[in-house]
Amino acid sequence: MVEINDDAIFTIVTLNEGDERLRRLLLILNERGVSWLERRYDCFTDEELEAAPLLIMSYDVNARVFGGPRMGTTYDMSDACKRCGAGARQTSAMIIDVEDLHKLEGRRAATTPYDDVLVDENLAAVLAESGATGLSFRGVFTAFEKRGHIQLPWRQLCATHTMPPMSPRSTGIVPDDLCCCSRSGFDTPTEIPTRLVYRAADFAEIRDINVTWEWFGDTHYEGDVGDALFAYPRFLVTPKVRRIFRDAGVTGFDWLPIRVVDE
Repeated sequence: MVEINDDAIFTIVTLNEGDERLRRLLLILNERGVSWLERRYDCFTDEELEAAPLLIMSYDVNARVFGGPRMGTTYDMSDACKRCGAGARQTSAMIIDVEDLHKLEGRRAATTPYDDVLVDENLAAVLAESGATGLSFRGVFTAFEKRGHIQLPWRQLCATHTMPPMSPRSTGIVPDDLCCCSRSGFDTPTEIPTRLVYRAADFAEIRDINVTWEWFGDTHYEGDVGDALFAYPRFLVTPKVRRIFRDAGVTGFDWLPIRVVDE
């Protein structure tokens, strides 16, 4: 698959690892001195996705709006790591940047850079009526300079259940700069497929919507939440949630099955 936008500064080419064209492409890029970023990931059929106990719900980078601590969203830090902020508990509605409002037009779901999942109020109603477990909602606001905070017809999707720490058999997840709390500093290198593994016993209390105990991504926290860059947990949802998003016409999200081992 090749994606080329008129104003793009890069092109996305998707090929199977065993495709002969991949080898030829890399040779051409090397010969012409063209740099590239390689991302490896697993592909799954609908049957495999439906059979998974949980799926990692990955954000759509094209539908990402800026929101979170630097926009005025507040957090309770009493049980959070004093060094990295992992475990911060959100206490207010999600506030997003007014400059990003146009990114929500024509969409039914979006995310923030902190992997917060936002859905329009109609999709929120469908999720609520579905009886999905482990689910709660917060309002979504934007801040206008003269008009103050204005509520949007969107809701933030929140998980009430945190999974136990992942199994050490997980691959493609590396401690890039592991915090002393062992909860943040994890990275997912693009050149290694992400394969999140849990023990069979970890599923005793799963819900339809869960988050990981581990927090991923960069972090910068020196005691001031308003100036913080938090890492974030990943969303783990059942195939039921994926079906709801799919039936609502939501595209652009990646769904990656977790793996289960007996330990």
